[in-house]
Amino acid sequence: MLSKLLSFVLRTRFSRPFLILVSIMVAYSLIISATIPPSGVTTILGYYASGIIAMFLAMALATGGVMVMKSDRDYLFTLPLSARDLSLSIFFAQFIAYGTTVLFMFVYLAEAFTSPLLVVDMIALALAFTSLGVIGPLIKTRSRITLAVALAIWTLLSFANFPFTPASAFTGNLYGGTFTLLILTAISVTLAFRGLGRIELDMMKSLVRTTASDIKSPNSYVGKSPLGAIYSMNLTNISLAGRMNMAGTSRYVSKRVKTRWVALASTMAAIAFLVYALWFGPANMTNNMPNGDATNVILAIGLSFIGFFFSQSAITNERLWLSLTSLPAATYFKHLISSKTISLLVILVPFAVVDGLLQLLGDPEALGALMMILLVIPGAFVLEICWSAYIAPIQVKGDDMMMPAQFNIRQLAVALPMGGVVIVATIGVLYAPFAAVAGGVLCVLSAALTLSGGFWSRVVTKLTENGFV
Repeated sequence: MLSKLLSFVLRTRFSRPFLILVSIMVAYSLIISATIPPSGVTTILGYYASGIIAMFLAMALATGGVMVMKSDRDYLFTLPLSARDLSLSIFFAQFIAYGTTVLFMFVYLAEAFTSPLLVVDMIALALAFTSLGVIGPLIKTRSRITLAVALAIWTLLSFANFPFTPASAFTGNLYGGTFTLLILTAISVTLAFRGLGRIELDMMKSLVRTTASDIKSPNSYVGKSPLGAIYSMNLTNISLAGRMNMAGTSRYVSKRVKTRWVALASTMAAIAFLVYALWFGPANMTNNMPNGDATNVILAIGLSFIGFFFSQSAITNERLWLSLTSLPAATYFKHLISSKTISLLVILVPFAVVDGLLQLLGDPEALGALMMILLVIPGAFVLEICWSAYIAPIQVKGDDMMMPAQFNIRQLAVALPMGGVVIVATIGVLYAPFAAVAGGVLCVLSAALTLSGGFWSRVVTKLTENGFV
């Protein structure tokens, strides 16, 4: 029964073409790592891996949960099945989802594997992500957020060459990092399976509702014009959203935060970055960290990911019957994107100010990072909204935040623009003219699409065809 149940759970979550694509990528990684002499993980790639690992470990713990589809709640949970078999099947499906995420994020390291231990590390990462996602909802919110922040800070200590962090294996400390990651994985998997063993059917039903919003301070738009309501909503609150686990999941996560708190957090992070750059970077001429340029690359890539998560909340929560009966489609989406771009700049501006100061102090990479922050990331942000609205729009209906959609290649395509942004960030920080040209092109394309009435008419047709109401 367990094998049949597992097969059913996997088939409801992943399309066959998607699984074929993943199999091809796994085969490619194994062939490349087995036939091409390893080149070693470079410093920039190692820091990139550390930043990504820290972000996903923290996200898995802070916003995780058991991956459940709408069809599970309506059909699977009503069957007389063993709660443990059901839990194990869903856990394995979630492991495949996180494993796919790890595969797509780290496939570039295939040629750099200097030891089979790095393959073990990637498997351990997928298990750790999965387990932390299961553990998260079982911990009180304040404790969960505190642990997530501590876990991220601990992981980022690999930047300082600390040998015992979950990411140290990718920054030159192979054995210490692997040992630490395996210990973290063993503990998290043990706790996750203990939690799964205690999960009853009713508990699993409640887990799918953990992301439903409890509105504590509702906003009032009484007396505001349609355009005034759009800007008021998007400038006073910032929404982060995404398909949970990044690959294969059907659960949608949305968090609304007051803009003033986001601005405060962004300013504090920018000040911390400034202190770090002055201590280790060329602006202080200390040369304590010979690869200081990697810090700006990681910052640019991290801010790009924040922009990507912002873009995923732009269309998914839209209600066409409300928005498009108030304003023409082109007018509505033009102002929607404008307001959301301004809210993104609230986060980016403190980092832009810091990079401007570093440029004045003689940091050679600061100008490229500044071009990334002011041109590339906002331009890519608008294109990501347009891309996701046209290619794979999915609307969340109701309060359970579940999407009734199988994960397929078309949904995977939503994340494709991030690959280009990462490449531009890596090159653009080091070569400011490239960042300026690439950012200018992105901004021109973004403006053209935003102002195009024909494009938004086609988007409305796509939204309607995909079940938006």
